[in-house]
Amino acid sequence: MTHPRPRVDAPATDDSFTEFFSASCQRAVGLVALVTGEVAGAEDATQEAFARAYAAWPRVRRLGRPDAWVVRVASRIAIDGWRRRRREVPLDPARAAAQQDHIARLWVQWGLSGLSPRQRLAVVLRHVDGLSVQEVADAIGVSPETAKTHLRRGLRRLRARLREDSR
Repeated sequence: MTHPRPRVDAPATDDSFTEFFSASCQRAVGLVALVTGEVAGAEDATQEAFARAYAAWPRVRRLGRPDAWVVRVASRIAIDGWRRRRREVPLDPARAAAQQDHIARLWVQWGLSGLSPRQRLAVVLRHVDGLSVQEVADAIGVSPETAKTHLRRGLRRLRARLREDSR
């Protein structure tokens, strides 16, 4: 296990931070790992938290428990990183096939088959492909007002079907 190292350019000028770091690093990593369930992520987050503590050492050292401050900051960093990674979409060749499977599940799960063909097309173009209302209207050959009507009715029908399914 590698130990987090503080930044060299930070303003701490005495050995108190080095002593603090040596005394609390292992425990901080362990606590953050318990919070996040990931040792590597805990190490990275704790390293960043110690770097922040080093940069603000004159203020942090006056806290009653600077080690608790490091654990709190590291936990937040780790959780934020986990949330970011969770939103990431992998870019691989299998994604296209998975997208087709996902769309097929939507048809069954959300009841798209119960919509009229134009409503279905409008909803998919708008909410899956991310087209604007004007682009949806152009794609299905209707006015923007008619496209809005198809979208509104289609979404209303989908919501009603979802409520029926959840009962």
